[in-house]
Amino acid sequence: MEKTGLTDKPEYLFNTSANLEVYLVGMKGWYRVTCNDFKSWDGKRRINEETYEGPLYAYGTNRRVLPEGRNGIVESEVTVARKKISQKIRGTSELNYQDETTPKT
Repeated sequence: MEKTGLTDKPEYLFNTSANLEVYLVGMKGWYRVTCNDFKSWDGKRRINEETYEGPLYAYGTNRRVLPEGRNGIVESEVTVARKKISQKIRGTSELNYQDETTPKT
C-alpha cells in the first residue's frame, strides 16, 4: 500500500531535546512546548532561556511562512484535519453518552 498524506521527514533546525518555550501573552509567561508546536509558534520563542529567531513553519509541515505576530500556532491542513477528526469524535461520544443516559422503556 502506498503512503498518503504528509510523508516528508520533519525539518528541525534546533535541538529538539532542549528546553523549548513559547511566550503566552494571555498567561503572561513562558511555557514549555513540543518541538512541533515550537517550530510553528508565531510569537516569542526561546531555547534554554535564549531568544530564538529561526524560521517559522506551518504546523506539521516543512513549509516556511512569514511571521505575522499571531501569538499562536500557524494553522495548516494538518490542524484543519485534526479539528475535523476531533469534532467527529466529540459528536460520536456525545451521541453515545445521550444513548446511555436516555431511560429505556
